Amino acid sequence: MAFIDYYKVMGIPKDTPQKDIRSAYRKRSKQFHPDLHPDDPKAKAKFQMLNEAYEVLNDPEKRAKYDQYGENWKQAEQFGGFGTGGGGGNPFDGFSFNMGGEGGMSDFFQQIFGSMGGRRTRNTRRPAEPSEVEAHVSIDVWTAILGGELIVSSTYGKYKLKVAPGTQPGKKVRLKGKGGTKSDGSPKDLIIVFDVTIPANLTDQQRALIEQARRG
Repeated sequence: MAFIDYYKVMGIPKDTPQKDIRSAYRKRSKQFHPDLHPDDPKAKAKFQMLNEAYEVLNDPEKRAKYDQYGENWKQAEQFGGFGTGGGGGNPFDGFSFNMGGEGGMSDFFQQIFGSMGGRRTRNTRRPAEPSEVEAHVSIDVWTAILGGELIVSSTYGKYKLKVAPGTQPGKKVRLKGKGGTKSDGSPKDLIIVFDVTIPANLTDQQRALIEQARRG
């Protein structure tokens, strides 16, 4: 089983004080909760991994074993070491995501996300995580020419946008911090790409007006 970096999952540095673990979990859970990402098939797995990380780091004795033994901390627990402790309780009382099996959630998370959290070697480089996501929005040709306002719905929420007069197909608008979050908890930008829909059929009046506009 590949090593999972619980600190990375929680989005905190390794020297985070014990008293701050619970508040870090609450903040992180708001980003990963499956109810907030209904269109993300991996949302539940991410939230399960977050709960596993919290269970270990919120228990001072388990955290000490994890910090000392790394990926072998569970074996250290079986063969002595620090013993087991109580922990501080889960803010989601009764919200269990136990997947069962000896490997627990780490095995399941590894199957879904591949090498994420795996061992690092000097010759291994991970591709940079995208800092933005794109969403295509269709607008009619009249709005593209004259401008206007519209409501855009995406996985990350609803936003009111102003379309500038003379908007061209492929025009992009950047919404800072509106594209969800990266694995470290930092926000992504949402890039709106406008697709202009050309009407297939025109009324005689519309055609006459366009012809008049073309002649100037």
